[in-house]
Amino acid sequence: MHNKTFRLFISSTFSDFSREREYMQTQVFPAVEALCASFGYQFQAIDLRWGVNEEAQLDQKTIEICLNEVKTCKHYPHPNFLIMIGNRYGWIPLPYSIERTEFEKILDYYPENSEQRDFLNEWYEHDLNHLIGNSSTAFVLKPRTGKFTDYHAWATVEERLRTLLQEAVAEMSTITERDKYFLSATEHEVINGVFSYLDATGSNRSKKETAGKDCTLDIEYVYGFIREILRKNMEKESSLWHDPDDEMVNRFKSNLRRTLLTKNTIELETRLVMPARVDEHYLTLFTAAVLNFLMESVSRQIDTMNGISGVLKVCTENQMFKEEKLRVFIGRKDVLERIDEYIQSVSTAPLVVFGESGMGKSALIAKAIDNAEQKDNGKVIFRFVGVSENSGNIRSLLLSIIREAGIPDADDLERIFNDDTFSEQVAKTLEGIKERTVIFIDALDQLVEKSWLKWLPSTLPQHLRMIISVLKDKNYEKDSTYLDQLKTIYSEDRHRENFIELPPLTRIDGKEMLTGLLKGLNRTVTSEQEEYVLDQFEQSGCSPLFMTVALEEIRNWKSFSPHINTALDTSVTGGIKTFISDLSVVYHHQGIFVSRVLGYIECSRDGLTEKEILDILSSDHDVMAVFESQYHKNLSGSIPVAPWARLYTQLSPFLAEKTADEVSLITMFHRQFRNAIQTEIIADTSIRKDMHLRLAQYFQRQKLVTSEGVFNLRKLSEQAYQLYHSGRDEELIELIEDDYIRVKHNAGRFYDCLNDIELAFILINTSGSQSAGLKERLFSSLINFFSTYSSEKNGLFDFEIVHAYFVYRNRSDFYEEFLNRATTKEYTREFFSDGKLATDYHLLFLTSFVGFLRRKSRLKEAGTYVHDIIEEYIEIVKGDSDNNAAIRQLSTAYYELGYISYLTGNFREADDAFANSVRYAHQCYNIVGEWITKCVMKRIGFIGGITTIDDFDTTLDEAFKVFKSLESTNHAAKRWVMNVMHHKFEVGFIREDLKMMKRNFEFIRTNEWNLEHDVPMDLFEAQLAMRNKDYDKAIEAYHSWLGRWQNRDISKTEAFADIYLQLGIVYNHKGDSVLARQFLQKALSLSDEPANHMPKLKARYYLDQIS
Repeated sequence: MHNKTFRLFISSTFSDFSREREYMQTQVFPAVEALCASFGYQFQAIDLRWGVNEEAQLDQKTIEICLNEVKTCKHYPHPNFLIMIGNRYGWIPLPYSIERTEFEKILDYYPENSEQRDFLNEWYEHDLNHLIGNSSTAFVLKPRTGKFTDYHAWATVEERLRTLLQEAVAEMSTITERDKYFLSATEHEVINGVFSYLDATGSNRSKKETAGKDCTLDIEYVYGFIREILRKNMEKESSLWHDPDDEMVNRFKSNLRRTLLTKNTIELETRLVMPARVDEHYLTLFTAAVLNFLMESVSRQIDTMNGISGVLKVCTENQMFKEEKLRVFIGRKDVLERIDEYIQSVSTAPLVVFGESGMGKSALIAKAIDNAEQKDNGKVIFRFVGVSENSGNIRSLLLSIIREAGIPDADDLERIFNDDTFSEQVAKTLEGIKERTVIFIDALDQLVEKSWLKWLPSTLPQHLRMIISVLKDKNYEKDSTYLDQLKTIYSEDRHRENFIELPPLTRIDGKEMLTGLLKGLNRTVTSEQEEYVLDQFEQSGCSPLFMTVALEEIRNWKSFSPHINTALDTSVTGGIKTFISDLSVVYHHQGIFVSRVLGYIECSRDGLTEKEILDILSSDHDVMAVFESQYHKNLSGSIPVAPWARLYTQLSPFLAEKTADEVSLITMFHRQFRNAIQTEIIADTSIRKDMHLRLAQYFQRQKLVTSEGVFNLRKLSEQAYQLYHSGRDEELIELIEDDYIRVKHNAGRFYDCLNDIELAFILINTSGSQSAGLKERLFSSLINFFSTYSSEKNGLFDFEIVHAYFVYRNRSDFYEEFLNRATTKEYTREFFSDGKLATDYHLLFLTSFVGFLRRKSRLKEAGTYVHDIIEEYIEIVKGDSDNNAAIRQLSTAYYELGYISYLTGNFREADDAFANSVRYAHQCYNIVGEWITKCVMKRIGFIGGITTIDDFDTTLDEAFKVFKSLESTNHAAKRWVMNVMHHKFEVGFIREDLKMMKRNFEFIRTNEWNLEHDVPMDLFEAQLAMRNKDYDKAIEAYHSWLGRWQNRDISKTEAFADIYLQLGIVYNHKGDSVLARQFLQKALSLSDEPANHMPKLKARYYLDQIS
């Protein structure tokens, strides 16, 4: 995200530069923000007037917060530092920490048992956990408590401490690190914000401080404003504008003049007109100069960054993430050796690392990458999903990998918009790699949208190795499906060793990790504290994430801290809750600010952009109220960026960046964080609904389509979702009525729109007396869309898309109620001025209603309708033999007639009807419909004794080729690729071919459709166990599947008697004739319809055999 945001740190004394800050806030920054926004960037001015609250000052953290923010800004694109200096040098902070021997020298300067020594010892305490260099510790400044929370009481103490320290240091030549005792906060900021400043001071720290930093580039983009306020008679008294002694400020100015480039510096004079007021005419020149500086430098940087290839940006961000993960890596020697052996092997499958959430998979992958790069492994390409813009999107992720690999097909691939075709071509591209290449992909489960791994070659080429990490966690089963998919793709026995489960760390690993993490912060802990941490670490399951989160608490422990033995939770989620609390208590962020930021991110559908977060916070009156100040005016009306910048930096190790809706979204990286937010921040229903409402109102203020005709994808993704979760049915219906369906369809999101429509229906059902009217408006919106579509396209909408979406779902009664309304001729005519079009849609709705009724086993109703429909379509086709839309619907009607005939036991009638359906489908070139009907026809023909199982199996094989060739462009073909596998499993079951069943079950278990629709697997598992003669397992699985059904549904479900029949046979094989007879009797107790005729015949046969 850093490469799309400019952060400018503003350094100056506060009160004497309030007018300059106001002018920049109102006249400079909005213009720069607009410029950045026009190129897809953001500009943020960091003004720490709102960045350091009173609690931080009491904790003596003011200067630490300031300097940390300066350093953070330096990691963002230039320009990132502006210094303003006048006639005041500013506040000189007390050093927070002083090296032990240095402090002891200062103490020795004063007489033994003197009041001065006692006073210093009263406020500085030896912290053995605060490391200085490799062998020393530090005395640290105590927090302000009791009466010293009052600023005036503390000011007296602070001044005396400063005097004592400065007096001793000034007289002692043995103390070399003297700056911290004499420099103002502003000059400290300059030292950290202007890399070459120390050169001008002659400091012996210059080379050390600026090592590895590009000072030449940095100084090109640092800007300075030096202001001189002239006084009458050059009087020396102290005032708002002047120090009584100007030696320090003049030295500071001289150093700045020697450091800053002349072209980047503006010096202006003004004069006092009153003791507390200056002539402000200079502000016009100041404003123009700063605006010019920023506009010019931002434009240059945008040009430079736009010239950097997207691949280079992605590589840089992934490299940074890798380095961060290496900082916390320890152990895992055995796993690393296996990865290295795999890279050197001739394996033709990826190596898959899997484990629970928070077990350190990303850190392991980072170390494995580092190892691979140090050896001669050819090209090493790596991606951590979710850490850079676009990396959470599988298409963008794969394109960037292919581009980095130097494969010229990337541009051609980018022009393929169909996901299935794209995946097939990527697989072929990877198969064609000729150079030695190692590709690492970490955390597939972090993808925004599910990937079905069709882009993976079934056999890796000779020169390609791939290492992939995935989640396997019982607490997050929906996100743990990739392992099963990978095991299905690479199911051969020779690939078993390619799957490595990552075990928990050990206590010894935990100690190494803790020591290393603390060392990076110049911290340690006492032996007692260490033992306590490691005890908690073990109780957490030795999770690396536990240690990473706990570190945010542990890093603040002093060696003399009391009561730390209750500070840490024993679970990762508990530790996260503590961390969230510490953001306010320890790190001094406003509590409501923290809870709203985390709450809004969690309440979003897929995450929020940084701009959205800031905008939403700016419209949140409760949040804005805590940043109002009697001393500082916030003239922009927006949330000050500084508090957000600080919080973002602290949260960043636990955040992910994902691309959706063509923008970069911020979300939580670890699922345990989401759980903690849900239970700690938004557990209260009213709080959660209020946050959803605020998000809904934010997106509600935006247009669906911009004036340039661009779809507002963020509004399309979020607004309906937020309105539903905030319970706003009226507003949700208004949104859907407002051209929403057409826009979402044109944006390629029609399935998502159907989900929004059903959510609206579900919400309406809770609204009581208003529900009928709201439903009517919802139904009208959908039919109005069909009418608009037909007017624009001069044809019928493919209603099969709607039918296929709803007919397989049981979430609500929307589809039934919609069809009940839409199949009324008079109702439908209200929406179409063209009578023929109204008739066509009425028949279309009626045909779909027949299919719905058939699936609900309302066969008499369905049979009555279907004959009328066929008659009407036959008449239409007679009058217009080229009317392919009518012919297609006639084929569908015959299909429904055939299926109804089968369900009622009329197999010959079914066969005739299916034959007509095939004929008409062929006539209108509906090849998918033709082969669907052929499959169903052969299956039902086999059940009825008309065809053989071999006929059915052969037809399935032929149909599969057709469906597979069309699945990338036809949703029905894609669905039937899965259905064919279901039927092939069925064929294997009938033939008692266990190998065939297992082979097809692996596909069924990991199939996209089944996973998306949560299709239960226990019936398949029961049938597999039955044919494997594992009757106990079969019985358990059959009962598990039966437990999902209610009696009223059993009587309506196709061929349910067959399940009772199978279970009865299993009990008979197990030798339990009593239960065998019981379930065979259950099969016979069911009505013949729907389709129980043949299973009941078999049940009677088996009962006779048992008797």
